[in-house]
Amino acid sequence: MLISIVLELESKRDGVLPGELGRAGYAALLARLSELDAPLAAQIHAGNGPKPLTCSGLLGSHREQGNHSLRNGQRVAMRVTGLTPMIVQALREALLEQPPNGWELHEHPFRVVAAHCDGQSHPWSGQAEYEALVARAMTDVGRLARQVTLEFASPTSFKLAEGMHMPLPLPGLVFGSLVERWNAFSPVALSPELRPFCQNGLAISSFRLSSAVINHKEGSLRIGGRGRVTYRLLSDDPYWRAALNILADFALYSGVGIQTTMGMGQVRRV
Repeated sequence: MLISIVLELESKRDGVLPGELGRAGYAALLARLSELDAPLAAQIHAGNGPKPLTCSGLLGSHREQGNHSLRNGQRVAMRVTGLTPMIVQALREALLEQPPNGWELHEHPFRVVAAHCDGQSHPWSGQAEYEALVARAMTDVGRLARQVTLEFASPTSFKLAEGMHMPLPLPGLVFGSLVERWNAFSPVALSPELRPFCQNGLAISSFRLSSAVINHKEGSLRIGGRGRVTYRLLSDDPYWRAALNILADFALYSGVGIQTTMGMGQVRRV
């Protein structure tokens, strides 16, 4: 089970907030989950490896000198995703079945106006089943595209080694990250050979990217790429074509690269 929930928020007062609010969004989500299931929230925060959820920063606000300038009554949004049945159910209860009245980001108060989990009501929301994504691709593989375009809506970066990061969404890094998350949480495994295959079997056919710097903890910085990239399959093997399309659809829920719980690596297929 996969879910992407977009929270529509209304500012309760004028204010200026930092440009990157992914960490604040993650803190707000953990606080909300703690109200209903404190052990689960603690387990999520303490867990190592790929996290079973992601959080975005603030969406839809005007920026001045890198900060969010908000007016009283202005509407913005943020989103969260879940990658396991336990997390999906927790997000449903916390945000859909028992929606909170208020939300706080960096000590700034918001009203929760609506919560979307349907791609028809908001393009960054949705629901899916792992098995359904596989079945759809495998049963119609002849019609699947040999190329996919991904939108990197927030800075995206990849850890290469300790202290070394790559801010460019290269094919092997993007789809290697996606298959790692898929196999960590999906009941239907994809071939581990996908990671090495994508390094040599995919090419970038077009891109429009810019670099972005975000503040990390203790004053350090992260550089990430943001924009759109089209990836093209070099061979016409049916399995690799199906896998490419499955992972491209999965990206909406999983995010890509490092720190996806804190606003980085927000990705969707376009």
